[in-house]
Amino acid sequence: MTLGELSVKAGKPIDRQVYLDSLNQAKIENCLFDVWKDDELKAYATLKDCGEGKWFVLMFVTHPGKRNRHTITELFGKLITHLESNKALTLVSNVFKVNELSVEFHRKLGFSVTREAPQGYEFTLALDSAEANKLLQWTRKSSRH
Repeated sequence: MTLGELSVKAGKPIDRQVYLDSLNQAKIENCLFDVWKDDELKAYATLKDCGEGKWFVLMFVTHPGKRNRHTITELFGKLITHLESNKALTLVSNVFKVNELSVEFHRKLGFSVTREAPQGYEFTLALDSAEANKLLQWTRKSSRH
């Protein structure tokens, strides 16, 4: 299921213009990260600086047919490099409850649910935690292969 389909199922359809504006703003702020191979976009993510060391994942998108260890670790590597260079303390992400794969993915990466709403969860990862350190080591180890 695509993000568009999941958002409709969750009762929050994506507004195309708002989405494109958000991508453009992230690009202007150097907070758009992407993975390409053979001139094909495989994945991208955007971050937003919320101040006081808190960063928010606005988008994390992987092509369904391109979800593999290499693509994910390359994208995470870029995010982590940016977060480290900006002395980030926490990373926050929102996920629709109907997006069970993403919910499980966040939990596997060490994120904790910090808030719950009828449609979704707010996940938070303290970047100085043991869970974040495991993610950092996994990303660095995988990117060397």
